[in-house]
Amino acid sequence: MSRHWLYLGFAIFLAAMFAPCAHASADRVSFMHDIDISDAEEADSAVCFLCSIRINGKLNGDAVAFLGGIRVNGEINGDAVSFLGDVGMGDQSRIGGDCVVFGGPVHRSGNAAIDGDTVDIPFIIIMLPFIFVALLIYGIIALVRRRRYAAYPMPPPPLR
Repeated sequence: MSRHWLYLGFAIFLAAMFAPCAHASADRVSFMHDIDISDAEEADSAVCFLCSIRINGKLNGDAVAFLGGIRVNGEINGDAVSFLGDVGMGDQSRIGGDCVVFGGPVHRSGNAAIDGDTVDIPFIIIMLPFIFVALLIYGIIALVRRRRYAAYPMPPPPLR
């Protein structure tokens, strides 16, 4: 009898966990497929992996792009974050929060406005630790190989 209560409790737990939400979210999440918000559309947030985000309408939340760019011709009320991509702002566009770009430029044209801070970290600064580690490994390998062959600076003379 106690197993039936355990199974019933587990079934209720799963049903509560996977029950659909009561409201429809206007968030946009995409993987390898560009997100396009047209002039008449409005969305809450946009997150894109390996793709780009084009905003011509209004975005009430944040825009985040990993390995892709963000093109703003409308309005973002939150932050804009691009990792290994760029942020392009058209004429009369606005970002209400911060604009953070890792490994790409920020292009502003006309009367584009960013209300928060703008952080632009160049790609070379992201790559400096990797370059340092690669040079360190190369140096260690070169030292080990040089010591291995140090006893034989020249080949031995031929035998007669």
